[in-house]
Amino acid sequence: MKSRVKIGRRKAIEEPEIIVIPMIDVMMFLLFFFMVASLAMAVQNGIPVNLPKASTGKDERSQTVTITLQPNGAIFLNTSPIKLDQLGAKLKALGVTSKTLVTVNSDDKVPYGTVVSVMDEARQAGVMAFAFATNRK
Repeated sequence: MKSRVKIGRRKAIEEPEIIVIPMIDVMMFLLFFFMVASLAMAVQNGIPVNLPKASTGKDERSQTVTITLQPNGAIFLNTSPIKLDQLGAKLKALGVTSKTLVTVNSDDKVPYGTVVSVMDEARQAGVMAFAFATNRK
């Protein structure tokens, strides 16, 4: 008796599909990563100066207003250069209140009298809370 060889029919070739869900997961991960990374890089709004060192300094990351004093006499409100007599008006324009915390970035070579004059102008604008930026020892 002869044996018959069965030849099966070929299955239809399925068309390839693009699976989108893993790609969406990767894109969401990248979005969250870059959001967190950009928040970690935005520490302060001020101009970089050579800060004095203090062993009891704390990291404050919630400042809304920064006043920077440089040794050459330049004063900056956040990153905008201003003159001392304009400081009060600019602070009022920013909407500071008695609860607003103002960070003072003063170079260690700035005269003490200049720092007091800046604080006096800020107090006349309604600021009551100051924080002095320092580097840890």
